[in-house]
Amino acid sequence: MAPGIKDAPTVEPLPSLTEQRDYWDARWDRQRQPNYFQTRRGETVLAILQTLGLDNPTILDFGCGTGWFTERLCHVGRATGIDLSPAAIAIAQATYPHVPFIAGNLYETTFPAGHFDVVVSQEVVAHVEDPDAYLAIIDRILKPNGYLIITSANRVVIDRWPERGPDPFAHIKFYPTRREFKRMVQRRFRVLRTTSIMPLGDHGFLRFVNSYKLNAVLGWVIPLRVLERLKEWAGLGYTLIAVAQKRP
Repeated sequence: MAPGIKDAPTVEPLPSLTEQRDYWDARWDRQRQPNYFQTRRGETVLAILQTLGLDNPTILDFGCGTGWFTERLCHVGRATGIDLSPAAIAIAQATYPHVPFIAGNLYETTFPAGHFDVVVSQEVVAHVEDPDAYLAIIDRILKPNGYLIITSANRVVIDRWPERGPDPFAHIKFYPTRREFKRMVQRRFRVLRTTSIMPLGDHGFLRFVNSYKLNAVLGWVIPLRVLERLKEWAGLGYTLIAVAQKRP
């Protein structure tokens, strides 16, 4: 079981690394461009990064997929992308030849200790067999006082999301709640803040919270953007985000 996360992992026995790689190869071959959720999340991560006040930082995009976000990170620092999927990295290298990309197993990374100012990890930690080991790797390659910006889908929303059918065996997934997410990151880092974005879900109590009719009525007295921010503050967003710092 992943430390601090209930009911994880979701499959037993776990798929092999080769099976996981094949799953993500097929996934990225089908989706080469970011969707709305990925774009919105990326914009939020970039905005957070720009508040850190770093001058041309070294950045690792850990789990970069097809590389579109790594390329954007190059506008604020010296970015490198790494992903388990060779297919995703092949797409990234062909699309952004000026950006360094690496296809590799996260547990066998050869980056030197204390190498990066920032590590960005979007939607990866919920899909690895040992989240704490994953975070330990990030801790090792970050400079003292370096920053981690990490995201995960939110179990509160996922559990109240329409059924999408069974996943392939090779797809590891164990989504945390906001509290579990913070606790998991705190094992290795000093958590500066957590938030959530994109309030969604239409089952259970979220059917009421996200009711179009209710929100339309409330919109007469409370701006809809304020309502959305209140939901995000309450941890009802689809994506959880933590900003953390390596301990000296």
